[in-house]
Amino acid sequence: MDSRRRSFLAGVGSVVTGALAGCPGLLGRDTEGNGNNSTGTGVEGAEVQVPETVENTYPQYQYDAANTGTVPDIAGPTGAITSLFEFGRSSFTPGHRMGSPSLRDGRLYLTEGRIDSTGDSGTFVYAVDAVDGTRQWATMYRGTNAAGPTAVTDELVLATVGDELVGLDAATGIEQWSFDRPATSGIAVDGDTVYVVGRENGSSALYALSVGDGSLEWSTSVDAGTDPVTPAVDGETVYTGGEALQAVDATTGETRWRAEYGVTAPATVTGERVVVGSGTTVRVFDRADGSELWSNDVETYGNLESPAVTNPPAVTDDTIYAVADRGLTALSLTGSQQRYTVEMGVNGTPVLADGYIYLFGIGQLTCRAASDGSSEWTYGTEQRTSSQGAAPVIADNVAFFPAERLYAIAG
Repeated sequence: MDSRRRSFLAGVGSVVTGALAGCPGLLGRDTEGNGNNSTGTGVEGAEVQVPETVENTYPQYQYDAANTGTVPDIAGPTGAITSLFEFGRSSFTPGHRMGSPSLRDGRLYLTEGRIDSTGDSGTFVYAVDAVDGTRQWATMYRGTNAAGPTAVTDELVLATVGDELVGLDAATGIEQWSFDRPATSGIAVDGDTVYVVGRENGSSALYALSVGDGSLEWSTSVDAGTDPVTPAVDGETVYTGGEALQAVDATTGETRWRAEYGVTAPATVTGERVVVGSGTTVRVFDRADGSELWSNDVETYGNLESPAVTNPPAVTDDTIYAVADRGLTALSLTGSQQRYTVEMGVNGTPVLADGYIYLFGIGQLTCRAASDGSSEWTYGTEQRTSSQGAAPVIADNVAFFPAERLYAIAG
C-alpha cells in the first residue's frame, strides 16, 4: 500500500461514496449565461432542446478504442444554446482542472484534480447526473492533482489517478482494483481488456490488463519516450507511439511492425488505415504492414512557437480532421488532398457528430460545420485552463466539456 493510499485511508476512513448520493454538485444550474457566447446565422431562430434524460453512451476518450472521435447516430447541440449545469468549485484555483468524462446510463464519470490553499493536492473521481449535475458519488485520492480521462464499462469506471490506474465500481465508486505499476498515458478499453502505457525499469512499456480485476495479461517494451500517447486499438492490434509508431498484437503483445516517425498525437484507426499526427504533418499508414501511404502538412498560422498536431484527429470513412496551431485542416483519407483549412483561435481535440465538429480549448466550446469548417456557434466560459488533450463528450442535443469545472450545455 503506497503512501498516497495510506494518507487517503487515514484521512477519511473509506472512500467517499454512499453518503453523497443525491447531493448537489458544487455548482448548480446556471440560467444566466455569461456574455461570452455567440451563435452563427445557421442556427438563428432555433429552439432550445433541453433533455429530460441522457440515454446515450460515450464510453471513453474520443468515443471508441480506435480514437476515431466520430459519434454514430447522435445529433449534438446545434440550435440555440443554453447551460444545463456547471459542476466544480465555485472559485478558480491554479492547479485545479477536470479530466475528459465518459458517459453511461445517464451518468458522467470524470476526475478532478485540486491543490488547496495549503498546497495539499488530491484527485477526485466523480459520478454526476448527466441532466442536472447532481453528484452521485465521489472517491478521493491524496498526493496528486492529475485529472486524466475516464472510461466506463457495464460495471466499472477506469481512471488514472496520478500515475496509478484504478478500477471503481460504477454504482458506488468503491475501488475494486489498482494496478501496481506507473501509468503515464491515457487508457483505451477494447472488450475485456484495457491498454495503457507506463514505466517499467526506467523504460516505457505497453500493458494489457483485465478490465474485470486489473490483472496483467501481458506487457511489452515500446519506444514511447517521455510523453507517450494514448493507445488505439482495432480489435487485433494496439497502436502506440512517441519516438516511433508501433503496432503490437493485442493478444500476445508481440510487435507486428514499426514506423520510424515521431508521433505527437494518439493514433486513429479506421478501415485499413492508421492516422497519426507527427509534428505539423498528418501521416497515414497501411494497417497491415505499416507502410506509409501518404503524408501532408497541416496549415499553421503563427499562433504558437512550436505548432504540432498533439490531439488525435477525428476520422470518418473519407475525411481526416486535424487541429494544430489553432487551426482546423480537413484532408481526404484516401489521398493527401486538402479539403479546407480554417483558423479557429483555439486548439482542441475534435469530435464529430451528425456533420458537425465540436472542439474545446481556451475556455470555449465551438461547433463547426464538417463540410467546410464554418462556425455555427461558440459557447465561452471565463476559464482558460484544462487538462492536456481534454475533449468534449457529445450526446443527443447536449455536450459536456471539462475545464476548471465541468460544463453541460443543451441546444
